Amino acid sequence: MKYASWYILLAAGFALITAGLASWNDRAFLFNGLLSLDDGLHPLFLLILGIAVVPPALWEIFLAEHNKRTGGSDE
Repeated sequence: MKYASWYILLAAGFALITAGLASWNDRAFLFNGLLSLDDGLHPLFLLILGIAVVPPALWEIFLAEHNKRTGGSDE
């Protein structure tokens, strides 16, 4: 169960990256409306959130696997 939550978070991070890039492509990769919320949230924010989520999730998966193999603690 410990791995499942990290894998779900990792999948959500990659989904955010994909959705952000696809939505930003629809806007022709323009930065118009980046700081205004008139058209909703700019897709770049989804991309940034996805990039921020993926490395910690990967780190926790690698750390849990290392601890499982070496018999170390979870800390």
